[in-house]
Amino acid sequence: FHYIFNLRDLSRVWEGILHGLLEVVTSTKVLVSLWKHECSRVIADRFTNSQDKGWFDTCINDVVMEELGSDVCALIPDEPYFIDFLREAPEATGEEAEDADMDAPKIYELMGSFPELEDKLHTFLTQYNETVRGSGMDMVFFTDAMTNLIKISRIIRTDRGHALLVGVGGSGKQSLTRLASFIAGYKIFQITLTRAYNSNNLQDDLKVLYKTAGLEGKGITFIFTDQEI
Repeated sequence: FHYIFNLRDLSRVWEGILHGLLEVVTSTKVLVSLWKHECSRVIADRFTNSQDKGWFDTCINDVVMEELGSDVCALIPDEPYFIDFLREAPEATGEEAEDADMDAPKIYELMGSFPELEDKLHTFLTQYNETVRGSGMDMVFFTDAMTNLIKISRIIRTDRGHALLVGVGGSGKQSLTRLASFIAGYKIFQITLTRAYNSNNLQDDLKVLYKTAGLEGKGITFIFTDQEI
């Protein structure tokens, strides 16, 4: 088994770094943590074993030590995570303009702690179950589930983002993707298989998908499972 990387991956790292705003990246620690987070998402998330992941962590530390020194290296968290759904929506006062944006601001910033994130995700899950009829998702947000949701959320917020989620059945791949899409304000698109479903039906479904994403410019997540292939 081998990995394939190219210059597009380097551009994806910079694309992620440029999501950080001046009001957030106010120190060397935050900037270097953001750089490590983006490198980890673009490169290390593809690794298939802990040995490769350990090599990557060592390489990151060596580069920081060589280029920036031990003081900066000591500032970097072991696992920095950046997300854009920590902020609360502004409270309505009745004096807002008609075109005022009352949605929660999408500020890409360093995550605090996992307990704080868990509370936030429970709030989103409650809103999801109240908004999406017939869903009734019941999820346990253990650490691995939260880190996977962070990774999926980053992919969704990236232009033309896509991912292949690998795992045993029932491990929560679809549920995490649906919740991450809901948090991002995206619609979910999934084909409905029947006995008569063929390539022409798939093309018609894709036309609807492309019209929504391309012509109307709306955020949409296309979930395509192994059973539908």
